[in-house]
Amino acid sequence: MSKDGLVKRARRNIFYKILSESTRILPALLFIYIARKLGDENFGKLSFAYSFAGICFIAADFGLSTILIRNVSRQKELTREYVGNILALKAVLSLICVSVIGIFILFTDYPADVITILMIFGGVMFFKALVDFFCAVLNAHERMDIEALIKGANHAILFLSGTVVLTVGCGLSGLANVFLIVYLISSIIGFYMVYVIIVEIRPCLNLSFWKQILRESLPLALTVIFTVIYFKIDIVMLSLIRGDNSEIGWYAAAMRLIELVGVLPALIVSALFPIVSSLYKESLDSLKNVFKTSFRYLLAIALPIAVGTLLLSERFVFTIYGKEYLKTIPALKILSLAIIFIFVNYILMNILVAVDRQKTNAIMAGTCVFVNIAMNMWLIPHYGYLGAGTATVITEIVLFTLGLYFIAKYVCKVNVITMLVRPLVSVVIMGAFIVVVIAKLHLVLIIFLSALIYFSCLLLFKFITKDDKVVLLQLIRK
Repeated sequence: MSKDGLVKRARRNIFYKILSESTRILPALLFIYIARKLGDENFGKLSFAYSFAGICFIAADFGLSTILIRNVSRQKELTREYVGNILALKAVLSLICVSVIGIFILFTDYPADVITILMIFGGVMFFKALVDFFCAVLNAHERMDIEALIKGANHAILFLSGTVVLTVGCGLSGLANVFLIVYLISSIIGFYMVYVIIVEIRPCLNLSFWKQILRESLPLALTVIFTVIYFKIDIVMLSLIRGDNSEIGWYAAAMRLIELVGVLPALIVSALFPIVSSLYKESLDSLKNVFKTSFRYLLAIALPIAVGTLLLSERFVFTIYGKEYLKTIPALKILSLAIIFIFVNYILMNILVAVDRQKTNAIMAGTCVFVNIAMNMWLIPHYGYLGAGTATVITEIVLFTLGLYFIAKYVCKVNVITMLVRPLVSVVIMGAFIVVVIAKLHLVLIIFLSALIYFSCLLLFKFITKDDKVVLLQLIRK
């Protein structure tokens, strides 16, 4: 294929990938609305069920979707074999996951309503796993447009139906059933799209293929397992150690705001990933330049968001959730410190994958899971949900430290202090402005003026260099 054709394909894929990822903001907004409508105790129950079911179903993927995308995208004739076998294998893995949830229910004494919600969300995660699988098949055939349609429709329907159900007062069980129905419908749509557009789906039972694909996917599976546990274990441990649904609700409310902010670096890095992956084969120097520039700008974007969240946490919580979530404020203040590390950790982890260091990512993720669980076990009994927040911040710092070390070893060294000087001075000026006007101006106006002051300072201090402009032009050409 000609160079123009490759560029056109890349732009098309990136556009639809960003479109698909950007719709993630809708479920994040829905969870915020859920917290406000259900109250802290019921929101705590839902958050526990969602997190625990998510952890139980991590084995349902086992890195198989990534292997499918990589291998089928190279050899399209493998589609039927891979789709049939991986679908059957996922069904077996899902059955194991459901069994884990069943065993947990048998050996714990959670109330009947929590058990019901947990069982429903087990079904939600099963259908979600199917949706992700069908999207992976479409991804392998570069049908990101169909993937964006399926995910976008899923998120939009979930947001609209969830909002309606909450508004009419159907409560927690009604909302849980909405999740189940929406993901069931999305999985049927995904099956239909793959069946009609890509290949006729027929489950296969080839044990030698299963053994080979499981061995091949193991490093990726470990990374996925560690990552999911790391992001969801805090709420589960809060439930097991403290057992206070209101406390879980306060913490989950703060985490949802952090996750909403986290959509931004995810979008940026997902757009950059195919570019840096290709640069690894074409020009290592260009890859280093793109990485350093991306790192600088993610750092520059994260700083004002972190400081703004820290200083305006009370206004955010009262405006978004209401006075019932007063105790969410200290949790949000603590978690705001993690924002800077969350932003830059996205690019650190993805650059390592781009340079074929998946095993390194697995080691980093595994280390962070150990640190997170250990810190939660130590802090939660004494400090509750604030201890869980502190454990999250410490774990993000550990991940950042490991990421910088391995990036310096396999890609290039980064002088973080030099990169921080101008943004740090700018954010101090912005923070001083917020402190002065926090009680005098409307929240929206404070956010707008703070952003204006911060980015004006960056321009004044000449943060944007000629090299940045060159890298930006390279990215546009890619």
